[in-house]
Amino acid sequence: MLEFVSFTLLFVALLILIQRQIRSLKIKVQHDCYVMITGCDSGFGNLLAKRLDSLGISVFAGCLTKQGGKDLRKSTSDRVVIIDLDVTNHESVANAYGEVRSRLPGGRGLWGLVNNAGIFGHSCYVAFDWLNIDEYKSVMGVNLYGAIEVTRVFLPLVRIEKGRIVNTTSVSGRVAIGGAPYVCSKFAAEGFADTLRTELWKSGISVHIIEPSGYKTNFCSGEAIIEDIWKQYRSLDEDIRQYYGEDFVRRLTTSLDFDGNMSSNLDQVINAYTHALTARFPKARYVVGWDANTLYRFLWTVPEWLCSFLLSRSWPTPRGVHLHHK
Repeated sequence: MLEFVSFTLLFVALLILIQRQIRSLKIKVQHDCYVMITGCDSGFGNLLAKRLDSLGISVFAGCLTKQGGKDLRKSTSDRVVIIDLDVTNHESVANAYGEVRSRLPGGRGLWGLVNNAGIFGHSCYVAFDWLNIDEYKSVMGVNLYGAIEVTRVFLPLVRIEKGRIVNTTSVSGRVAIGGAPYVCSKFAAEGFADTLRTELWKSGISVHIIEPSGYKTNFCSGEAIIEDIWKQYRSLDEDIRQYYGEDFVRRLTTSLDFDGNMSSNLDQVINAYTHALTARFPKARYVVGWDANTLYRFLWTVPEWLCSFLLSRSWPTPRGVHLHHK
């Protein structure tokens, strides 16, 4: 019995080593690749553009703001071409496509398309009835519809190379943590990427998902989140403010250690992006972060009632609930 257990453990360890070796294999010619990235003004998109530039890969970096493009231009080589791009604007996406196509060598396309652009909006960690439908439209416009529109327009260039599409979602696309608009956009983005993977499978194009947990970028910060929660509360109608009460907001903003729960090791995420684009055998899904691979995996595996019970522990009880029970 002991010999069987030892053999099994050795066999499993050998399989893991073989898998790691296979995953470490890279595509042969990286310097001849062209990659389009959205949301490069800051954060992951900005860092990915710099990483790919350092590897000799040519990058089309979509930037929403002129200043974001200027700053990126200063820290990269001529392999990085700044493209003005607002993923929520059809004309802007069409113009970006035209510019990218005109700059590609004759007969060449895109090896990679990275849908990285995303926003939290004013919905992070606030109650559902604090928000109106416009907040959902705003967040979905970037996180979902923006990715769909960019993919739809740029797909012909990816088809030429039989390349890769990499979509950024979040662990909030697996577990409902965060404001409802953001969570809805990420769940929907997961569905879009999975559907796309199936549809493009026979065409030779692969689709990959990056699912980071919380990381410290200027995408969001604990201080900004807390400030926004109070701002949202003060703008509510009187009856809703009375139902929740200031103590609800105070408990909410003090019980959640936003910055303390965010990792500063951004290389973990950039490594995942890079692997998805340059590995010979990339993963379909990259779950990034120690908490994503432990706590969040546990939460999306257990029964829904247990997941909801555990997550609700950090959500304060509104003042109106106590008054109703009285």
